[in-house]
Amino acid sequence: MLPMLPLLGISLAVAAPLRDSSIPMLDLAKDDSLFSTVERRKEYLGHPSTVLFRDGKTLLVAYPDGHGRGKLILRRSTDAGGTWKPLAIADQRVEETPILYRLDLTGGRERVLLVTCRPSQNILEWMWSDDRGETWSPRQQWQIEGIKGIIVALASLWPVPGDQPLWRGVFHDRNFDNYTVDLHLEATGSGAPACRFDHLRRIDYATPDGLAAARRAGLCEAGLVVRRDNKRIALLFRPEKRLTNSMVAFSDDRGLTWTDPRELPGSLTGHRHESVNLPDGRTMVFMRDYTPLNPGNPSHGDWVAWVGTFDDLEQGREGQYRIHLRRNYGNSTNNNIGDCGYSGVELLPDGKVLAITYGHWDLVPGSTHPNHPDGRGQPPYILQVKLDPALTDRWVKEPTSARRVFKKSVGGTSGVSKNS
Repeated sequence: MLPMLPLLGISLAVAAPLRDSSIPMLDLAKDDSLFSTVERRKEYLGHPSTVLFRDGKTLLVAYPDGHGRGKLILRRSTDAGGTWKPLAIADQRVEETPILYRLDLTGGRERVLLVTCRPSQNILEWMWSDDRGETWSPRQQWQIEGIKGIIVALASLWPVPGDQPLWRGVFHDRNFDNYTVDLHLEATGSGAPACRFDHLRRIDYATPDGLAAARRAGLCEAGLVVRRDNKRIALLFRPEKRLTNSMVAFSDDRGLTWTDPRELPGSLTGHRHESVNLPDGRTMVFMRDYTPLNPGNPSHGDWVAWVGTFDDLEQGREGQYRIHLRRNYGNSTNNNIGDCGYSGVELLPDGKVLAITYGHWDLVPGSTHPNHPDGRGQPPYILQVKLDPALTDRWVKEPTSARRVFKKSVGGTSGVSKNS
């Protein structure tokens, strides 16, 4: 008998999750014409986040000069990612990944919000710019009581309909409890509204068993996917304890209540899912492919994308196909693997998808690595890809010699040491 998924009062039968992946995987890892470098240094660069403004061509990207922390770096493009230039900002340090969001305000105004945190101090931090990153508000803080740290804040943020502007975001703590907080606009004497967070809520899912399952799996870094009608949202979770596939939970009330989490197929198992809805109704999800329960996966630890529909998520299907974007070599700083794949993802006006990430894209000549068959990578840097879904659809059906399609994600081996 198939397990039943409670969907806020609705039960859907879903197949048991596959550890492997049987859908095609288009290999673009060696197609250099699709990729370009945003920034590279001799030292570590990682964990980028992006925002696209309503003109469809101006973008900001933010990242630290270390693993999830360091000096804050901002760059801007005014030609949809064709070129990038440094954006001046007073020296600032972040203690966790900086994450950007665009807030659409009244009167056609746009605000870019930068959110980060101080993990061990339970402090959420944020600042904003109303002039596309030229100037920024002072950094704001909220020390939150009753949690065990803040990690990757905010992993996702979504608007909540109502009379007043409101957004809701999610982060997790070291106990692998996930929490939502609300973001409001608060009037100030200067006339420009300030951003204020409040209303901490732990995600307890539909039943105590759901919460227990989430903790056992170590669910974290929740990636948002929005159904086309905007009436249902989903969170795709990283399974940090590596005992399950990635998991998904659904909400019909913009994140106040959630279904119990359930495992996703192997095709969607990975870390730090970031999605974009395509004009034709499908969804493209970018992630670090990390599947220790499928040791034969040839893209384990690499940067990949998934193409499918929201209905695939609801029904537990594998999706349409996957894309192997870039090979990520062994970590430059330790003996782990998989240090890549936190992606900024934007849908451009022409229907193409721009995705920016970091990774160990180049091998150290003659190197070896204890957990990666190809060797140790040079320090990671910021790379982007621009994909045309119409072309990837065609390539997956008619691959050239430069673009292979794996009909089944098996073959080859990758280490399964602790990830980064």
